[in-house]
Amino acid sequence: MLRNVVRRVVACGAWLMVGSAMLLAEPVRAQSAPTDTTTYNAASTLLWRVSGPGVTGASYVFGTMHMLCPEDAAMPTELTAAFQETQQLVLELDMDAPGFTKQMRGAVQLPWPNSLRRVRRQRDYRVVRKFFKFRLHQPILPFILMKPAFVESYVYSTLLPCAPVSYEEQLVQLAQQQHKELLGLETVQQQMASLDSISYPRQMEALVKAIQQYDTYAPLMQQMVSVYQAQNVDALYRFINNPQYNPDQSEVADLEKRNQNWIPQMKTMMQTKPTFFAVGAGHLGGRTGVLQLLRQQGYQLEPVLLSKAPAAQAPTPVR
Repeated sequence: MLRNVVRRVVACGAWLMVGSAMLLAEPVRAQSAPTDTTTYNAASTLLWRVSGPGVTGASYVFGTMHMLCPEDAAMPTELTAAFQETQQLVLELDMDAPGFTKQMRGAVQLPWPNSLRRVRRQRDYRVVRKFFKFRLHQPILPFILMKPAFVESYVYSTLLPCAPVSYEEQLVQLAQQQHKELLGLETVQQQMASLDSISYPRQMEALVKAIQQYDTYAPLMQQMVSVYQAQNVDALYRFINNPQYNPDQSEVADLEKRNQNWIPQMKTMMQTKPTFFAVGAGHLGGRTGVLQLLRQQGYQLEPVLLSKAPAAQAPTPVR
């Protein structure tokens, strides 16, 4: 049970960024900066072939959505063909690394002697407990020692009308079957740094608000899935970084910093061997997205159009 809970809270990163930023945002008096409507990536696709200085063979960048219903996460033939051309898989995190699950468990757990009962007011804990019991029909016990931000992430995962799956897990399985090396662009500690900068009482506040506004989030989640399915990475970037959800744009700055930190690593990896990169699609689009940053380094990005995969290929959820 705990292992699957950890898997789901790790997978919901983009949605947690949208939800927490909106719920924790202070009222903004100054006018928000205008939305960048420039088209940086004209083709509608999530898969891009990279060529250019020092690139060995074929390398690809694929934009994932970390949690989808199985029928929406089937692997198109063009995607599996591109993967076959490469020799290593690079995700945001090396999910196959020794001790990865142990590190993630440590990252999501509150430091002793904290628990959800203690990080804020008792009535906040009662709101969470009642929501799990009467709305999700699940015991609160597996979550009692988790940081509130990750409990919030799990709550968002239940907005999907299914048992969710991820492209990352499917790609890891393919890499294992094809005996390909699996690497990560970040450590667990690096990826969790921005969330850990938020105090536990503030995380609990966001969790309670997310529960109170739960019914209003289902249409927003479906909207984000629809934008992803349209395969317009610039539109998805604008959706995730909408000033309505990120009034102070702090999450945008964090996203940009991570993208910039990835580029030197990606260059080195592509020069070593043909590489398949799979990162959240919100990282691809925009002026400071991974695709545009690679172009600025002299690389050519060729769109690979994806057909809809047959429903029979839909992955089976891991419960």
